[in-house]
Amino acid sequence: MNRKIVLATLTAISVGYAKDLTLQEAIETGLRNNYEVKATENLLKSKEYQYESAKGMRLPSLTFSEMFMRTNEPGFAMWNTMSQKKLDFMTASKFVDMTAMNLMFPQPLFSKPSYPEVNAWKTKLELQLPIYTGGKLSSGIDMQKRDYEATKKDLVRAKEKAIYDISKAYYGALLAKEAIELANQAYKDAEKHYNTAVSMVKNGLAIPADELRAKVYLSDMKSKIKEAENNYLVAKRGLLLAMGLDKVDPSEIDVVGHLQCEAINGSVEDYQNYALSHRSDLIAVREKVKIAEKMIEFNKADMLPTIGAFASYELNDGKWMLGNEGKWWMAGIALNWKIFDGFQSFNKYKSAKETYNQYKQQEKGFEEFIKFSVYKAYRDNQTEQEKLKTAEENLKYAQEILKITEVRYKNQLASMIDLLDTQTMYDKIKFDKAQAEYNCQLSVLELKYQTGKLIEENQMKGE
Repeated sequence: MNRKIVLATLTAISVGYAKDLTLQEAIETGLRNNYEVKATENLLKSKEYQYESAKGMRLPSLTFSEMFMRTNEPGFAMWNTMSQKKLDFMTASKFVDMTAMNLMFPQPLFSKPSYPEVNAWKTKLELQLPIYTGGKLSSGIDMQKRDYEATKKDLVRAKEKAIYDISKAYYGALLAKEAIELANQAYKDAEKHYNTAVSMVKNGLAIPADELRAKVYLSDMKSKIKEAENNYLVAKRGLLLAMGLDKVDPSEIDVVGHLQCEAINGSVEDYQNYALSHRSDLIAVREKVKIAEKMIEFNKADMLPTIGAFASYELNDGKWMLGNEGKWWMAGIALNWKIFDGFQSFNKYKSAKETYNQYKQQEKGFEEFIKFSVYKAYRDNQTEQEKLKTAEENLKYAQEILKITEVRYKNQLASMIDLLDTQTMYDKIKFDKAQAEYNCQLSVLELKYQTGKLIEENQMKGE
């Protein structure tokens, strides 16, 4: 269902008319187009292949080779002739000086070596199988697996960052859209004051300067509308960029909804505990700590012996590849143990232990940083909630003061300057209230992001 909504949104945008865009549609579209998310998805696929490659090291390796050689070097030439089952006593005399043996025979049998050129085709299949590696293979595979799992968590965090950026941009667009409504309303109020001033001047109840002041104020409000409309286009452009739609005209979309600050439930400790168990980037760090721990075993294996089995089957021929004048096989088991390497392996082992301790300290530091980030976001939200309440109360007071000032002006008890100053104050407080709503909702978004709740909430809303 979500996929259909997103496709409908993209289709509507592409045909060139303004499309109402909800926050959920923006998030779903952004998660499919965000550059950082796509880059992390590619990295995850790379890590998956690396993990599969590491698992293959447990399996036997089979190698096929085909080689051609032509030489008159006596050692190789004689060896190739023997591999082709063509070496006998007389043939050997072509490569080795056996003339001293002529004294044993009535007639000389051997001539001086002629060192002939010999062709050799070698076809070979080789099989190798690790039996014991001191834990190096199992440690390496486990490290690759944990690296893959850590990258999965990095992808989750990248998606959370995308949701955070898109939501923040969307709220900014809502604020800019509301600013247009406020500017239009301010223009209507200024127009009303101007008409009142014109009427009172005609009736001799006000001086002409009041009419001029009201007209200047009205013109100023008209320019504010154009400024607000341009700010809305800029805000929508930023939203499209966060969604990964950098080629779409911002005039083709229209955000829907109104700014409203969500209430949060739970103590700061609840949010901190949730973050320590659910923050995907923290889980990724913990996986990397385990990788560092496995690296100790990986380096320790260099100080232990290795055992492996091997086998090969070989065809040798002097005329053509895959010929079978000589057929040979070999099989065996080999043990290798580097007894002394100048303490290289031992020092690498000690280095791995220190690296593990380093990662453990970084893990602890990151946990404390997350707790602080959640604490700060929680307290900032409380501050913004109080500011929002104050802004709401100030708006009620400003509205009442404006009504009183309008009545006083009509009764010649207040000047046009007093009325316009009061209207300016009222318009500012209305925008301050919208700004406070925006700031409050941003603090909620920040708290969710620092806690690691954005992915979970987005999945619940998308179901």
